[in-house]
Amino acid sequence: MIEVHEDRWLQTFLGRSALRVTGSADGSDACRAALRGLAQRDAFSYARVPTSDPAALDVFQAAGFRVVDTTITLETAGLPESVEEHAGVRFARSGDAAGVEAVAREGFAYSRFHLDPHIAKATADEVKAQWAANFFKGARGDHMVVVDVAGRIAGFLQLLAGNDGMLTIDLVAVASDFRRRGLAAAMIRYAAHECAGTRRLRVGTQAANVASLRLYQGLGFVVSATAYVVHCHGPAVRN
Repeated sequence: MIEVHEDRWLQTFLGRSALRVTGSADGSDACRAALRGLAQRDAFSYARVPTSDPAALDVFQAAGFRVVDTTITLETAGLPESVEEHAGVRFARSGDAAGVEAVAREGFAYSRFHLDPHIAKATADEVKAQWAANFFKGARGDHMVVVDVAGRIAGFLQLLAGNDGMLTIDLVAVASDFRRRGLAAAMIRYAAHECAGTRRLRVGTQAANVASLRLYQGLGFVVSATAYVVHCHGPAVRN
C-alpha cells in the first residue's frame, strides 16, 4: 500500500502542497482510491515506479499521474588508483556558496523539474540552486567538491555518504562556458579518492541526459536500476 509524505521544502518553490508518494501501488481498490484522491487535491504529488513493475505504473496513470522522467541508477565499485589530477579541484569552503549556487541555477536541463512541462524553468532552476545552497546551511550533503578556476567556481559535485559505505552523487553541474573540458570527471575522481572511507560510488541520472550517461559509463559505472518518475499536478492541470 502507498504512503504519502508532505514535502515542505519543495512546496516553498511551488506555492502549494507537495506530496511524496512511497510504497507499492498494489492495484487494490483502496490503493486506487487513495491515488485518485491525491489527484483531486490542489497539490503536486510525485513518486518513483520501478520500470520492472508496469502494473504499478498503470495504477498511477489511471489515477492521473504522468511520466516525466526515467531515472537510471549507476554504480561503480571504485575508480583506478592512478588518475591525472586537475588543477583547481578541491573541497568546497564556506566562501564558495554564491558561486556554487550560480552554477546550480543555470547548470541543469534534464532534472524531473525541468522535464515537467507544467513547472516553469525559473522555478526548476531555483529548486536546484537552493538544493545546492543547502549544503552550506548544513541541511543536505556530506561532502562537496568544486573546481576553482582563477577564483571562479566553474563546477561543483555534491555528495551523500551512506551507512552502506556507498558515496552517492547528489548533484553535479559545470558552468556552461566550462563544459566539455573534463571537469565533471575530474571532480568525481577527486571525490572517489579523497572522501574518507570509500571509493564506491552511486549516481542517478535521466534517460534524456545522454551526455551524462556517457560520462558515467566512461568512468566505469554500470546500470543497477531504472525507474519511472511520475508527477500529478491535481485538478488545476489537465493531464
